Amino acid sequence: MPALLPDSLITITGVSGYIASYTGLWALRAGHRVRGTVRSMARAESLKAAYEKQGIPVDELNKRLEFVVVDDLSSEEQWTKAFENVDGVIHAALSLADLSDPQLVPDAVSATLALLRAAKKFPSIKRVVFVSTIWTVAMPPMHSSRVLTARDWNDEVLNIFENHLPVDHDSMLKRAAPFFPYTVAKIKAERAAWEFVKETSFDLVTTLPGTTMGPMLHGALSLTPGAAASGLKNDTAGAKSLPNQWFVDVRDCSRLLFLALTTPSMGGKRYLVVAERFDWNQVYGIYRRNFPKAQVPEDIEGSEPWAQRLEFTESTEILGGWINLEKSLVDLGKSLGY
Repeated sequence: MPALLPDSLITITGVSGYIASYTGLWALRAGHRVRGTVRSMARAESLKAAYEKQGIPVDELNKRLEFVVVDDLSSEEQWTKAFENVDGVIHAALSLADLSDPQLVPDAVSATLALLRAAKKFPSIKRVVFVSTIWTVAMPPMHSSRVLTARDWNDEVLNIFENHLPVDHDSMLKRAAPFFPYTVAKIKAERAAWEFVKETSFDLVTTLPGTTMGPMLHGALSLTPGAAASGLKNDTAGAKSLPNQWFVDVRDCSRLLFLALTTPSMGGKRYLVVAERFDWNQVYGIYRRNFPKAQVPEDIEGSEPWAQRLEFTESTEILGGWINLEKSLVDLGKSLGY
């Protein structure tokens, strides 16, 4: 894929979301034009105001930022309107469905193929980048004794889900089971995408982020920053909803997502997007040190980092390093007024 020239037009799906909003900021700062998809125009003005606070002048935003409504992720017609004359696509939009709903699986595949069919209509599109998840490789608290890479797939969960195998006999499987539909949906959607692009003029990149934390750019707290922020309110909801795993700061996650679109050599690959392992007791300890007036929960007995080892040297070299857990959580707390 040739490099995208400055002033290229990029569609970012779900642009008002936690990761995608930062991705749009990277693209605008690099001199590109952004067409963001939103479910309604209500959030567009909030995002525009956030970008202005980040130093992008209003006249530049009026020239280089536009929005289009896509309220049905399976609508090829809506995606077609969103992709007209664009040079690249970053797909970060998320379904609003319950992550434990098995219907998520066929819906995710349908939405992926609708998007790709629409993209195929435009020869101007050079690359499509998908946001997937680390759980397509492995999901906590299950783990392999091997060091896993982005070339691995979580076929264990796929097998359990598709064959309706029991999980109650294994405490790790039982804890992970509510997230199986989401994980399988991501696996199947991503594999469908890799198969589809064998017959397209554009190439594909997928990013596999871990638990994403870090400061809010605008809007309400979504799942992972909300889970992290709960620890500032004497609330263990975060620890109960998300197991200990690998973490990445939203600014690193979004920058690698942008680079995945604009760096020619990154094409045709999957990338793990993780910085370090964490457990919730680390999170609470960081809050106690940095926000002494906050009400932080007591440590969780027996909490330990996820045992899974990962190899992600290529992602590290592309970024040049990672924002650490402490800075990410401190910046999250400050963005929320602590």
